[in-house]
Amino acid sequence: MLEIALIAGILAAIYGLWKTLFSPAGPEQADGSKKEIALEALSTIWSRYKNTEISLEQLAGLWRSQAGFSPSPVAEDPAFQHPEIQDFYDQYVKERTFAATPAGGVVREILGLLDREGDCPSVMNWKGEAERLMEKNVYDVLTEVKLYRHTLNVAEEMIKAFNGSAAMLPKILIASLGHDLGKLPSYRKTFYSMGDHPLISITILDGLKGYMELPYRVEVNKAISDHHRIPKGLLGEKLKEADQAVRRIEMARNVQSHLEEIKSGAEPEEPIQPAPLTGPGRHKAGKDSIFISHEQGERERPNMKEVPLPWFDAERFLAELKPYINRMDGPRWGAFSMPNGYVYFQAGVLEEAAKKLGRSNPDIALMDSDRELKRNILYSIVCNLRREKDAMARGLIKDGYFGGPFIVRMQGGKELSSFYTPFNAEAFGETVSYFEEKKKGRIMEIEEVRPKI
Repeated sequence: MLEIALIAGILAAIYGLWKTLFSPAGPEQADGSKKEIALEALSTIWSRYKNTEISLEQLAGLWRSQAGFSPSPVAEDPAFQHPEIQDFYDQYVKERTFAATPAGGVVREILGLLDREGDCPSVMNWKGEAERLMEKNVYDVLTEVKLYRHTLNVAEEMIKAFNGSAAMLPKILIASLGHDLGKLPSYRKTFYSMGDHPLISITILDGLKGYMELPYRVEVNKAISDHHRIPKGLLGEKLKEADQAVRRIEMARNVQSHLEEIKSGAEPEEPIQPAPLTGPGRHKAGKDSIFISHEQGERERPNMKEVPLPWFDAERFLAELKPYINRMDGPRWGAFSMPNGYVYFQAGVLEEAAKKLGRSNPDIALMDSDRELKRNILYSIVCNLRREKDAMARGLIKDGYFGGPFIVRMQGGKELSSFYTPFNAEAFGETVSYFEEKKKGRIMEIEEVRPKI
């Protein structure tokens, strides 16, 4: 009986506390005036019975029975100038439960920003931006895509990726709608010194009313900061995948338009121009490089994975690489052979061949702006060449990589450190002596090549 009375007393106290704190009128005295209660005084309610256990099932009735408690409705739904934004709001926000919560307010503010300034291009070439590395004609194509349209498409793709989860919807919308806010003109000018657009996007979100209250704010910020890098966490992975999927669609539409121009007799755009050859020592492995060293791989595996290469043909690819072997471009070389039957290619040569053979593929067009995508494409090329032609130097490429760091020792003892992808000379259909006879210039001064590790 004592235990029953004790539980009843605690439940009554909690109910009284709930009624005092959460009733529509707030805590009031008999005369209607507000009464302030210190947390210290309230703490005695739970500290007095700190050794007593009460199940959630027993307590659930307190709030389950309060049918009248509900979030405050939105005072007035906003009217957006862009029909696409209005339709998006009506479909995914307006009638949703979260619309009356801080998350709903944040989504409305983001959509308002996109409505006012989102007619700007969806790409930018400021210093430090990944998109600055795009080929000029690829960049020019994407400048025609307006930011608000790109953003809405990414949000739609994210919603599909999470199967329209109602529970995840607020987090999905804020991450996807907010990921490129740093490209809005007024904010670029205000926060230009902060760095790339993901950092500016996070700064903008932090300043929106209600955003700092969201329990998943840190997760959203991390997803946005990593959407051009290697994301960690499901939200970040899905955001990057959605962003890439939308870019592929945007580029594919341009390719189709390009083909229609050719059929109609219109003057086609200039083809994608390959990047210039890189010199020895240029591609050193580093934290922000696509060229991951063996030491880095031990600490943080790059997680390269094979991706589809619908354009790839092993014979044609090897034929594109062959002319670079032992060829000097000024003081630089793209590839050189050694008497032991190995040929070492700088990864930039593989990139050039991929761009030439796969120029109509959206992934090839976008790889310069995405280090992870570029790594995966080069890794996939090496995997295909190994399987189809046994073209790769056995034992010199670590599993899960498309190359590695090597030391090139020149005559006189000077050593150059660079990233190379080693091939078997026989894969190119020529003898070792054939390639050795083609050597000239500084390539003739190479005495030894050895793995850095």
